[in-house]
Amino acid sequence: MKKLKLFGLLGAVAALGVMATSVTSCGGDDNTVRLGLHLNFGAGAGYSAIQQGYFEEEGVTIQQQTGQGPALAASLVSGQLDVSFMGNGVAWNYFTERQEITLVALDNLTNDDKLIASKQGKGKELTIDSSVEDLANALRGAKVALDLDATPRAFFTSLLTEINKSLDASEKIWFQDVAENKIPAGLENYDPANMINVSTATNANVGVAMQNHEYDFCVAFAPVSTTLIKDTANFTMVASTLTHMPDSYTPSTWAVNTAWLETHEELFAKFMRGLVKGMNFRRDNPVQSEKDVETLTAGSFKATGAVDIAEWLGAEEQLELLESGDAMKYVENIRASQTSEEMSDKVTAEDAADFSYLKTACESLVD
Repeated sequence: MKKLKLFGLLGAVAALGVMATSVTSCGGDDNTVRLGLHLNFGAGAGYSAIQQGYFEEEGVTIQQQTGQGPALAASLVSGQLDVSFMGNGVAWNYFTERQEITLVALDNLTNDDKLIASKQGKGKELTIDSSVEDLANALRGAKVALDLDATPRAFFTSLLTEINKSLDASEKIWFQDVAENKIPAGLENYDPANMINVSTATNANVGVAMQNHEYDFCVAFAPVSTTLIKDTANFTMVASTLTHMPDSYTPSTWAVNTAWLETHEELFAKFMRGLVKGMNFRRDNPVQSEKDVETLTAGSFKATGAVDIAEWLGAEEQLELLESGDAMKYVENIRASQTSEEMSDKVTAEDAADFSYLKTACESLVD
């Protein structure tokens, strides 16, 4: 079995674009799955499962809907969608006491979010090898741009938690979100002198703001992060999951509406086989998979070369994670990275995730 490398898996999951719907016809209404897909390569396994005919092979009709992560999550929770790709920015929905959705598969272990410093700002002297103390000193009072509705929020929260482990209580750094929640939660002391000035913006707007030198730092993901990092005269990457918190990976996932699953288990099992076939295809043919995304989004998603920095999960890799226990460890990481007040302490990672359908599908597709 191929040994899974726990790095470099793209997680650019904050979707862009308007909602759109299409149907891949391969069965009657009783075989229809209403599927939410982000408008990016993060959901590429779903796009390839459609475009390569894998759902059709399983007798599943796909009604595809693309859109922004929070909107798709809301549609899944309300039952307007049956299954959806999920970014970590909205993964708190797995841990509400109502449990309207269930986590059913990991998609990738993201190393895509990056902390990038402007060489004209407070972090101009930092490098990827700077100490956590140097990072903390530069971040205090700094202006940072990131999308608080997507994966950058979880990444930045986890990064600050990691940095704060090395600092005295009086030195720990923090920020406030738009609801004035203090993050990271649970600090003994929220000294105003240690506050980071965080502004929220979409990934694309973060890139524009950095190029206009409006911020000292940003948290961005591909293709924006790739563009900024290549501009070595003006920007430098100073932190990533791989470099600063390799034990804190928070995967993107696939989710199912819990009530729908209870009455459509046989159909969902077929869907999962099709999806895993799509995962295998994306792993083995990443460039073609990216073309599948472009085709099914009518060119709204453009190839960025981001596949070159990723290793994608297939059936063998999924089984390895399940057998080693790492899959559930990543669910624990997801839970630890969430800050929504709607989460319940009573809902554990084991409550939130059901990998049984994934395991059965993967086992059926491994030679």
